[in-house]
Amino acid sequence: MNSRTQSGRLIMKERIRYLDNPIMRKIILGSIVLFVVIINLLAFYQFSIVAPGGNDSIPRWIGTRAWLYEGINPYSAEVTARAQKMIYGRLATPEEDQQKFVYPFYTILFYLPVVWMKYEWARAIYMLILEWAILALVIVSIKIMRWSPPKWLLISTILFGILFYHSIRTIVLWQLAGICALLITLSLWGILNKNDFVAGISLALASIKPQMVYLIIPLVFFSGIAFRRWKLSLSLLITLLLLIGGSFLLLPTWMSDMIQQMVDYEHYTYTVSPIHILTHIIFPWLGNNTEKLLIMILLVWLMYEWLQLKYFEEDHFIWVFLLTLVITNLIVIRTATTNYLMMFPVIIYIFQKLSSSNVPKVNFWILLLEIIYFSGTWFLFFITVQGREEQWQMYLPLPVLGLIGLLIFKYYENKM
Repeated sequence: MNSRTQSGRLIMKERIRYLDNPIMRKIILGSIVLFVVIINLLAFYQFSIVAPGGNDSIPRWIGTRAWLYEGINPYSAEVTARAQKMIYGRLATPEEDQQKFVYPFYTILFYLPVVWMKYEWARAIYMLILEWAILALVIVSIKIMRWSPPKWLLISTILFGILFYHSIRTIVLWQLAGICALLITLSLWGILNKNDFVAGISLALASIKPQMVYLIIPLVFFSGIAFRRWKLSLSLLITLLLLIGGSFLLLPTWMSDMIQQMVDYEHYTYTVSPIHILTHIIFPWLGNNTEKLLIMILLVWLMYEWLQLKYFEEDHFIWVFLLTLVITNLIVIRTATTNYLMMFPVIIYIFQKLSSSNVPKVNFWILLLEIIYFSGTWFLFFITVQGREEQWQMYLPLPVLGLIGLLIFKYYENKM
């Protein structure tokens, strides 16, 4: 009996010593991650079969294939017709989304790795990529804000970030907004950590969705010049020039083709932005003039905040950067709730400020906020959705609450 007990203890010690080996721990962890990734990928593939979709990327995926394999202009009517038939099973009616390429030509860089495979596999792989991009977005945002929640709240926040409305919609639609949101957040991380090449290149790559970066690019570029961070401005400028110039070499007409499709876009889609909703739906008597006035006020205020920056002082620059992200989505002519992922750092900023306060049981209240926003937005979607189309109500919560949160904490910091 004693010999068996002693033998058992020796075996247990050997197992513990085996698991204590750093290399073995990495192998075990890597195996677990690989297993999760494979299961996840297979689940996404099965989802792509039983729930066809990914409409936001079909025109770009088909356009990239047509250009690469057949030399056909991705902005052409032929490619548009192919996208329509894949999505609708027929040509689109004038009232429907025309499913045109629309994006800058260099967007093909993001589709080239998957154009050679079956569509269902391409979509499944990108759903997986988007899921992990959103995970990275959450983690990088937490790092930027120097927030140190307890483990249970960290896990809750990660799950919240991956599963809340804007993330799931981005993944299901195969919307590159998820990757752009990560790239924009990486640019902020790079600026704060003086990794200017990462910051500049990341932000330039995010320009595949101009409506997400039309304000943040000028802020970063001119701040780099004003505060003599030459590598930041040059890396941003040179990367943009390479992307744009390379596109002209490969398809000389791409810019005019894209602009024409953008003009046409307004004819078959309705304008959606929080300011437009406020002045035309909630208070329709306000009208166009008030909408333009509010946009002008927000832009003037934003320019004023930009001018108040003194070098890249961390707290102030973060706040101005986040304010720029919020106003970007408030005033843009046409936004999308998938683009709202770029405002996830605003959520973490608010959580970090709450954690730094003297509010009793603050971590519990942060968890409650996550639960309320998570359940509230999904509930709002289910009671307002018409067919498969989300409605204007979904465009209001995050930018409005984000702006209120930024203003509240700015007020209290100034007061202190």
